[in-house]
Amino acid sequence: MTDLPISILSGQTINDQGYTNIGQALTNSPAFGVPGNSNVGSQGSFGAGQTFVNMYDLGAQRTLALVNGNRFVSSSTSSLFGAVQGSPVDLGQIAPGLVDRIDVVSVGGAPIYGSDAIAGTVNIILKKNYQGVELDGSQGISQKGDGQDYNFSFLAGKNFADGRGNITANVYYDHQSGLTTADRNITSSEGPFFGYNPAGNYQYQLYKTGGYKYSIFTNTGLPMVADSYPIISGQPYASVTNAAGQALNFNKSGHLTQFTDGIPLATGDSEVGGDGFPINDYGNLLTESKRIQGTLLANYELTDHIRFHGEFWASHDTAANLADQPYYSTADFGDPAGTANGNLILNTSNPYLSAADSATINAAVNAANGTNNASNDFYLARANTDLETGAFRSTTNLWRIVGGLDGDFTIGSRNFTWDATVNYGHVSTVTSERELVTQNFFNALDAVVGGNGQIQCASGYTNASIQTGSSTCAPLDIFGAGNESQSALNYVTALAKTHQVDTQFDAVADVKGSILTLPAGDVKIVLGYEHRRESQSFDPGAFYRGEEQSDGSYVQYGNSIPITPVAGSYNTNEGFGELAIPLVSPDMHVPLIHSLDLSGSARYTDNSLTGGFWSYTGGGTYSPVSGVTFRGNYTRSFRSPSVTELFSPTGSTFETANDPCDPRFISGGANPAQRAKNCAAEGIPTDFVSHVADATAEGSSGGNVNLQNEKADSWTAGGVLQPHFLPGFSLSADYISINIANEITEAGLTNEMDACYDSSDFPSNPYCSTFTRDANHQVTSYTDNFTNIAIEKFRALQAGIAYSFPLDRLGLPTGAGALDLSATYLHTFKHFTKTGEADQEEVLDNVSNPKDSVVANIDWKTNRFDWLWTVSYYGPTDVDPNNYDAYQYPRVSPYWMADTSVGIKTTNHFDIRLIVDNVFGLKVPFPYGSSYSENKDFDAIMGRYFRVNVKVKM
Repeated sequence: MTDLPISILSGQTINDQGYTNIGQALTNSPAFGVPGNSNVGSQGSFGAGQTFVNMYDLGAQRTLALVNGNRFVSSSTSSLFGAVQGSPVDLGQIAPGLVDRIDVVSVGGAPIYGSDAIAGTVNIILKKNYQGVELDGSQGISQKGDGQDYNFSFLAGKNFADGRGNITANVYYDHQSGLTTADRNITSSEGPFFGYNPAGNYQYQLYKTGGYKYSIFTNTGLPMVADSYPIISGQPYASVTNAAGQALNFNKSGHLTQFTDGIPLATGDSEVGGDGFPINDYGNLLTESKRIQGTLLANYELTDHIRFHGEFWASHDTAANLADQPYYSTADFGDPAGTANGNLILNTSNPYLSAADSATINAAVNAANGTNNASNDFYLARANTDLETGAFRSTTNLWRIVGGLDGDFTIGSRNFTWDATVNYGHVSTVTSERELVTQNFFNALDAVVGGNGQIQCASGYTNASIQTGSSTCAPLDIFGAGNESQSALNYVTALAKTHQVDTQFDAVADVKGSILTLPAGDVKIVLGYEHRRESQSFDPGAFYRGEEQSDGSYVQYGNSIPITPVAGSYNTNEGFGELAIPLVSPDMHVPLIHSLDLSGSARYTDNSLTGGFWSYTGGGTYSPVSGVTFRGNYTRSFRSPSVTELFSPTGSTFETANDPCDPRFISGGANPAQRAKNCAAEGIPTDFVSHVADATAEGSSGGNVNLQNEKADSWTAGGVLQPHFLPGFSLSADYISINIANEITEAGLTNEMDACYDSSDFPSNPYCSTFTRDANHQVTSYTDNFTNIAIEKFRALQAGIAYSFPLDRLGLPTGAGALDLSATYLHTFKHFTKTGEADQEEVLDNVSNPKDSVVANIDWKTNRFDWLWTVSYYGPTDVDPNNYDAYQYPRVSPYWMADTSVGIKTTNHFDIRLIVDNVFGLKVPFPYGSSYSENKDFDAIMGRYFRVNVKVKM
């Protein structure tokens, strides 16, 4: 028995529960947090649909995924804007039908497998020596008639040469229809939400109806008399108004109509209800994807003592993020009108304006300026959803080849086995998105009536240097929504493409066997060597790179800041050894010791960039009596810095931050009085409203070639109970402690500001120089580079129970079958991060990380029939554990979900299965608003989902 906590997810369970992605199957187990990226929710830039699991919520880059004990090439993006700064494996690349089981091992993988196993190791074991042909297809759909999925799997295997060899092939196709956040009420702008309202006894009030809307722009356009905000705190500010003083807005068809206000929120730029922009409608809930994957597995006995084994993998996957934030034209980002993302400057002579609307705007501008509007100019705030949707599509091509020899030999009376395997993988991902080109956009807005009476672009324009869909300027109707011509859309938009390449070469050789025989048994040893090379290369393409200037700098073409290429590689040479020593065996009949075993392993890793590092582990198992085993382990593990963290050039980034001098956050921190004192010393007034709390500020970020390895000290202690008087019963429980030091992170603007204003040496604290403010105290810039500056601590109890018994024990007929009961449980005592001198940030007890989570299965099986129930439970959590007292309803009710699956085997060759997720139609728990996880609570958001699976075996 291993000295480490281990859980097993069988391929049969994955099939019975209807998972089409093994990463999603793991995410729904208690040991895994919200993934670094998946097919659910918002997508990491430049890699839609990729699934990176996240064990214990310590980060996907700290979960090592293997296939048959071998490394698998990563698909992650090395850009700063990718989903994960590391090299996690996309588990969506591995077809569910190939999986025999998945072994999930806590903490102790680093000395055995090397870098990245700080949280644990996921080892996917494939079916071996498969014999026969299996056709498997399924169709799924939600109760709303959307979210359709259909897939097909072909699995065939055959032994040959009198059983000396086997070849197994699998082809898998899956098609998933996508959803946006607008497709479900709870995730849309009409859903409940917490709005900032400090006038009461709490800062954040729950608004159950009305919906969250931005009042400072719409996607049809809010005209203004000045370069400012049209509406602030529910009142017209710079907007064009009617005779009654009410703000006017363009309707969808492009004519002025009254703007209906909702209930203004204290931030001034948003409201409950009304005609404002429904920002929460523009997000991705479920990616649209197509996956075509083929795998070939082979092995052959060359001689009685030498065998060949090989694998070939190829896949072509596409996935689309269906919606995201559009190109905004607003003063909210601090850009002046007429520049990228600033308010639009338009003219009342624009031929797309009706005569009446032109006169209304002119009169308003004249009244505001106290003079005639000689220039006929006015301003427009707009979310350009009809020009740029934020949708993007990633196409990933993977190929991987594994080949090796294994065998055995004898020295004296001792038998040894050996294995030498070479593994090479290559992944190419191209992401494309339709982007608005600012210069052509402004050209097309300058519409006039030509000599032929047709609307055309004003003369004298210059096209952007980037290629767009058309080089001929076509006038753009910006009033309303969806009124632009296709020729105008072609002119103002460009197809932006990025290209990511990941490669991996891994060669491993080891020998294992018994070197000594003790009274309790053989002392076993493993010795091995591994050489690994990882490379990543990200090319942002012409659009995202921007236009090069004479001084070597780059200027953006559109909404995106210039994005830099990122490329780099490193290699490792690693030697490792494992030792297992049996001290007492059952047949020795030692009093109070039924069995006692010790084990240990160590690995030295020489990384070409970070130098040498020893990882090691030691532990043992002790059974005082048969059926009772205690186990424990200590591990030193590590994670090497990634290509992104090492080599990213310094470039622009955008962040929001909880400004500690804003009234919403000034009472936070370990010492609120110190925070308030320092904010006052800088002259910041007590009623200051920080823009960076609600809209991004531009800063810079980059890699750091001087980064060192992350280091983790971990230990586990627990036991397993398998009493003889209760056959089929097993209970395990383990305490898990993980301390990560030297953790690589970008501190983030919030942490930098907290460290500055919470310090006793303000303003000389070094963090105070990482950001700047203007004369109005608004944050104007910041720097945020990767450093080894954070720590992270995790403490949890992990338990599992299983009981399988034939029902004939209860007096039922033998044909009644058996009942299998199982449950896994995780109780987290502590989980927090701390960055430099900033306050520790609680990771635990929010909706993505409940203290308590349980998944239980009840499976009744007969020869021809089985009925599975799966029940998931997450304990009560906080809306915001770092700001508990600020919310009207700070506590989130417990979550639970029930899924079921019924399978009927009509013959030995034909199975049919009906799967229903969320059988009882359960909803996201109260208080709903901002208190759900799109991944963890997906079934509750989605509603009932039905799937039919048909399997034919030959």
